[in-house]
Amino acid sequence: MNATRCGRALRALLLASLLVPIAAAASPDAGSPWRPWATEAYNLEPGESFTFRVAFDQIPVRAWRLVVDADYMLSDLHVLRLGDGSLLYFKKGESHHEVDVPWGEGEEISIVLTADRNRGGGVYTVELRGPPQESAPAAYSFPVNRALEAYAAGRPQEAESLVDDALRADPDDGAACVLKAGFLRDRRYYERAAAMVGHALALDLPDEMRGVALSLKDQLDTLQARLPAPVREGLEEIDGRLERGDGATALSRCADLESRLDRIGGASDASRVEIMLRRGRALQLLDRHFEAVDVYTGALTLAESRRIQAVIYFRMGQLFEAMDNGRQARDAYGIARNYGLPAALDDQAEAALARMPATPEEIR
Repeated sequence: MNATRCGRALRALLLASLLVPIAAAASPDAGSPWRPWATEAYNLEPGESFTFRVAFDQIPVRAWRLVVDADYMLSDLHVLRLGDGSLLYFKKGESHHEVDVPWGEGEEISIVLTADRNRGGGVYTVELRGPPQESAPAAYSFPVNRALEAYAAGRPQEAESLVDDALRADPDDGAACVLKAGFLRDRRYYERAAAMVGHALALDLPDEMRGVALSLKDQLDTLQARLPAPVREGLEEIDGRLERGDGATALSRCADLESRLDRIGGASDASRVEIMLRRGRALQLLDRHFEAVDVYTGALTLAESRRIQAVIYFRMGQLFEAMDNGRQARDAYGIARNYGLPAALDDQAEAALARMPATPEEIR
């Protein structure tokens, strides 16, 4: 991962430059500066086995590495995750074993070390290696830890899917609630993001994640203040329809919302842009692509900042891609990135550009 992408991924983890204390992923890496957290030596006779367990409290990190070394003496190693019974590792007749262990709160593994009957017997050294203890990144539930690693590696969609897995398993996973709020904020679902942050803050959050949640709450308060309550409530319903793929009802609700705002004294340009963004997406769901282009073009004339224009160009890129218009899609995605997309959308635009290289005819 180059320095630019790494920096963006860390800043993007909560999509608001909030995760400096918790952003660095502790995933196994051949060049990592990991240190021994615990070392034990076992003297085994040929064919003798020794069984032991390692629990999360012994090495409370996001991921770690088990290393077994015995010079030229051979051994078998069997590593089982006790929570789900999955086999992490099993190899026979090796003088050196290394096992990367994805980890999380409540995890425990069982390890069986067996000296080879013919070329075994002697002292076997077992190490648990992880990040330096004084700077180990905060660790959470297993799926949240994997989400943090995925986002730091530039895979935001996988990260959000893992966060959703965490919330399905435990709706009161506070860290997952905060991360989900970040994803919702980045897609401009401010009401839902605020509700998720409020739920997280009512839970027993770790200190560093509580700080992130409070910062995210402040941001959402500022963003929501731009829109009157009727607009926020209407957009929330429309967003739900769009997520369910109900373009017809979403389009109807957009018209209803604009009419209601006109009856009570009109709407600000910011409110109209938010409604137009949803109308464009609804039209795309209905395959009314050229109408959607007109709506997005109109939204650009009302947008109050380049950052909002960036989101509109991103939606236009998605629309042109759906229309198989690669040249215009690439142009729109490129402008969106230059104008400054929120980090998760920027990653999606980058991925879209990578899967839509210019044709030789276009290059000529």
